[in-house]
Amino acid sequence: MDGAAIASPRVRDGEQASSGRLGPPPGAKRLPNLLVPQRDDALTRALREGRISAGRYALERLHSLFDLEEVRSRFGSVARPDPRSATLLMRDLVVRLDRLTPAERTRARRILARPTDGMSDPLDDGYDVEEETPLCSTHTCVHYVGSTDDAPPPEDVTGGTEPDYVEAVSAVVEDIWDAEVGTLGYRAPKSDATSDNDGGSALLDVYLVDIGGDGLYGYCASDDPNLDPSYQYWDMSAYCVLDNDYDISQYGYPDPMDPLRVTAAHEFFHAIQFAYDIGEDAWLMESTATWMEERVYDDINDNRQYFSTSPLAQPLIPLDQSSGFRVYGAWIFWQFLTEYLGGTSAPDPHIVRAVWRRADGSPTGQDMYSTEALSAAVGARTIGGTRWRLRWAFADFAVWNARPGKYYDEGGAYPTAAVAKTTTLTRAAPARTSTAKLDHLTNRFVVVRRGAGLKTTARLRVTVDGPGYGTGPEARVIVVRKSGTSSYRKVDLGSAGNGAATVAFGATVARVVVIMTNASTRYTNCYSGVTSFACFGGRPVDQNRSYTFRAGVV
Repeated sequence: MDGAAIASPRVRDGEQASSGRLGPPPGAKRLPNLLVPQRDDALTRALREGRISAGRYALERLHSLFDLEEVRSRFGSVARPDPRSATLLMRDLVVRLDRLTPAERTRARRILARPTDGMSDPLDDGYDVEEETPLCSTHTCVHYVGSTDDAPPPEDVTGGTEPDYVEAVSAVVEDIWDAEVGTLGYRAPKSDATSDNDGGSALLDVYLVDIGGDGLYGYCASDDPNLDPSYQYWDMSAYCVLDNDYDISQYGYPDPMDPLRVTAAHEFFHAIQFAYDIGEDAWLMESTATWMEERVYDDINDNRQYFSTSPLAQPLIPLDQSSGFRVYGAWIFWQFLTEYLGGTSAPDPHIVRAVWRRADGSPTGQDMYSTEALSAAVGARTIGGTRWRLRWAFADFAVWNARPGKYYDEGGAYPTAAVAKTTTLTRAAPARTSTAKLDHLTNRFVVVRRGAGLKTTARLRVTVDGPGYGTGPEARVIVVRKSGTSSYRKVDLGSAGNGAATVAFGATVARVVVIMTNASTRYTNCYSGVTSFACFGGRPVDQNRSYTFRAGVV
């Protein structure tokens, strides 16, 4: 099964939580039990059947990214993981180093070695020759070699002391630092001064390697000694690897600077995330990193390739699903939230930053899990004198997705949300009833159209019968006119989850869109890895809830 959740046994007694505060329990360092979801293959089965530990699984899964045949020789039919998941695959391994056997730990450290560790890195990411003098700027050092396949293009038109590409990478990463840390106000990547190999300084190290042959765009990893379980927190340093040329033959971009820029913006934000919490829910890490590409390089639009796996195309898949390309497609939610709440007054006007500040697993942080931090950050907003709630924002997210060209700044280029059902009302059949099951953090779109025989002054009565309001139901109705204009209204649901609204359905109306929302963020079995959802594989409480709506001409 593609995207299966992969759970590991509970690491320490008391680590699993089902309600209330979910910080690290006294005397134990919590571990994100959920591993990056993968296909159900021989390696997944070996973990599920207890034949290998979660640490050994993380080691072999990362190894399969670089040398699939060697892993297959030990386990059989193993699927190669998505190269885009390299950063989180490395995260899965580094947070489990202390749980490996000595022999496994030796293998792991060799795989995780920095390129300058040379032949200590057996997966072809190690430099075969001594590196050139790194190009160090205000915040970063770019490492490279002058020969072998890892060498960047040697051209030096600018007449500097380094190849032009090295200078370009340095300038790009410094610009990204200024944007993400300076302008947007995120915490700077943590110093690696305490690492055995600090790259020669405490600055953020970026290594140029020929990784295009492995299908990788870039990745970040950590060799922070605080990964040891004696350190109770999750703020870690990072080093990053980018391709040495982003050649068109490997990446397909006519201008190699485009993949360099968006990859660097994405991976640099992972380095920032590590400084908050290296062990956070995967969907939050990848979706906000993909969203950051849009914030820093708005004109490149590379992240639009994930629309097909986003809530626009897949509104019935939970927002916090941490599998496949869904983790990248969810970036559109953060774009919505940024624009939706962008003009409000709040203690922290940058909503994504507010979420990460609550997810902060450092000694000064609250260490909330992803949707807990999201709910708290939205709940800190006041709109029109009312304290806002995530459930209202998530229902309005669906409204924006139904009419992206009307609401998003660049929505004219976005696809319209996928419709689950279309029904036509006529004089002979003036009413329809439909029932569906919704999982948490999903939206369902139903379109109602005018048919033959209806009065030019007709109105439409929409009745929604959802589960109890405490389980997360919301509903919205959009009236789209033939002129292209539209308006929407909230369907007020009572404590039982029932409500109704009457809207125009006359000759000027092209269609009415009914949206039913399950905005629940309630989980049990947190930190258990039993699912691929938030709360570190927690089990959503409000799955498969029944929603019925009736549309009738009045």
